[in-house]
Amino acid sequence: MLNLDGYKYIRMVFKMAIKLTQVEANMLIDMLKKAVKETMLQFPAAKGRLYFDVMGERKTDEFTVNIDRKGINDQGCTYQGRIKSNNIILLRLDVNPTAVHENPSNGEKISGTHLHIYTEEYEMREAIPFDVDGKDLYDICHTFFERFNIVEPPQINDQKRIFTEGCE
Repeated sequence: MLNLDGYKYIRMVFKMAIKLTQVEANMLIDMLKKAVKETMLQFPAAKGRLYFDVMGERKTDEFTVNIDRKGINDQGCTYQGRIKSNNIILLRLDVNPTAVHENPSNGEKISGTHLHIYTEEYEMREAIPFDVDGKDLYDICHTFFERFNIVEPPQINDQKRIFTEGCE
């Protein structure tokens, strides 16, 4: 028997009840998106997080983008795009040079950085390798924005980059 508090149980049941078709998921991923607010945001330092909303072509299509550096590895980061209304994750980029992900469909093991793309059958459990050679976490952030089709992202500053460039 599951030992869940009421809130966790409701969230679990809600997530199980909502599923996207592959056509719906692809349409939402491919949809052009832009930042809801024109604000200046700060790229998170190690152990930090950043959340912001983007809107699709229709006002009813709202998404939340997360940049999460909460892991143990300072070079690790997770970039995630999800549907705001139901929290279904559509795209997740796991940047971690030491990570190993195993796909449930065929047992394939992917070492290092990998991209999860929602599928009707496996939801977010499948991944593909994602090349980030020569890019820092800030550059990878913009690569993720391109992959999630955010054509007008918010302005995000990287304090470390500003400090370094200011010293040259």
